[in-house]
Amino acid sequence: MSQRSGNLEVRRLGRGESVYARYLRLSELLSLQKPEEELKHHDELQFQIVHQVFELWWKETAFELRSISRLLKEAKVSEALRLLQRVIRIQYLLLENMRMLETMSPWDFHAFRQLLAGGAGSDSPGYRELLRLSPPLWDDFRALLTAAGASLSDVYLEAERYPLFHAFAEALIDYDEVMQTFRFRHYKLAERMIGAATTGTGGTPLSLLERTIHDVFYPELWEVRNHLSAVAQEQGRI
Repeated sequence: MSQRSGNLEVRRLGRGESVYARYLRLSELLSLQKPEEELKHHDELQFQIVHQVFELWWKETAFELRSISRLLKEAKVSEALRLLQRVIRIQYLLLENMRMLETMSPWDFHAFRQLLAGGAGSDSPGYRELLRLSPPLWDDFRALLTAAGASLSDVYLEAERYPLFHAFAEALIDYDEVMQTFRFRHYKLAERMIGAATTGTGGTPLSLLERTIHDVFYPELWEVRNHLSAVAQEQGRI
């Protein structure tokens, strides 16, 4: 048997599946959507897949957030920063993922919206886990600043002295900002599909959803900008 045919045989082991398919458990993954013959509307399949993609990436995000918290507790800021950058990229991917739903017309959405019954995006276990895991990162980061005898304003006013802390603080606000953008895009998508005066599928008025647009995980990082502006004014920079 040649090396090439031997490799091919290895890739095709077991029930006709390739190693690739078995490793990714594709037979299970691709069976998690409604069969085509059971779809109430053509766009229902896309709707399911888009939301399943959210849950998969939020599972990865939660895994990374737990790792970041552990690394910060171990004072491994550089490693934590690398993973936080990954988390940020994931959220930008999800902004594009959400835009796929804009290819569906409002009337087409109403064709199968009743199947969601009382379900709502706020019921997402993945999103809820992000809401639980994200805020405590600030406590982990602040503990490092305290141990270093530095305040948050020190990190910005003396960035050359605290380059890693400065980079991590900026990554935290990048993450906070992209999550705010996600909440805004989610609200606008809902408004685009059902109108601002309509109650969402979970019974939540869109006006209530709109209020979440201004929610932030790390208010201290936004407030320090006001302090820096005040210092700049005192120094005659503005």
